[in-house]
Amino acid sequence: MDLLQLNDDCLDTIFGYLSLEELAQLYNEIPCFYGAIERQLRRFRDLRFSMRQAPAFREGFLIKLGGQLHSLHIIVGYSTKDEDVLRYLKPLCQGASESRRIRALKLDHAKLSAEIVGTVAQVVPSLLFLDMRHCDVRDYQIAQLLESADKLKALAVLHIDNQTGDSYLQPQVLNRLPSLKLIHFITLRSMAFFPENLTLQCPSLSFLISDLIKGDFKIYGPPDYVQNYYRRYNGFFQTA
Repeated sequence: MDLLQLNDDCLDTIFGYLSLEELAQLYNEIPCFYGAIERQLRRFRDLRFSMRQAPAFREGFLIKLGGQLHSLHIIVGYSTKDEDVLRYLKPLCQGASESRRIRALKLDHAKLSAEIVGTVAQVVPSLLFLDMRHCDVRDYQIAQLLESADKLKALAVLHIDNQTGDSYLQPQVLNRLPSLKLIHFITLRSMAFFPENLTLQCPSLSFLISDLIKGDFKIYGPPDYVQNYYRRYNGFFQTA
């Protein structure tokens, strides 16, 4: 029997055995299978890859894949050029912003340029978790992302005094975020601001501060938020 004559149930069974890379190759070569292939993309809704071994996917396929994403984790690498990162991040975020299914985004070892921040901002309204704790990011960039973070429950950032900045750590900024419960700071030394004072000004927030030099951590605010954070976070990034 000709494969093109099979009904959707048969195609779903056959394509269910194919990897994401194999589906992408078929998607590029056989347009009549678009619908059947797109139905398979939900199997890969928690996507993780490294730019060192980035998959050879075309833009149209990445947009469709982005529309199915529940979580996205990209290991970038500080030596990776912006244009290479954006070749994947832009179409994935475009698809994710249209479907609004994505709930968690993690970028590792990336220096956030204005264009990367603008691309990430497209999906922020849908996010529950945003993890940039291994990224070079500035306070004004964080503030820009928080402008539309109405659903965000947890934010993780690398904080370095005299570099990251703390203008986003103002009560008038944090208290207008209705869902935010936790900010996880990764630090390399002491912090210039006082989390004890910030906890008093933002009573609905918890702060988890992990000191990489000392190898310890401190919790400020309700500890239950921290426990919920780890449980939900591990659910999104089980292989992280």
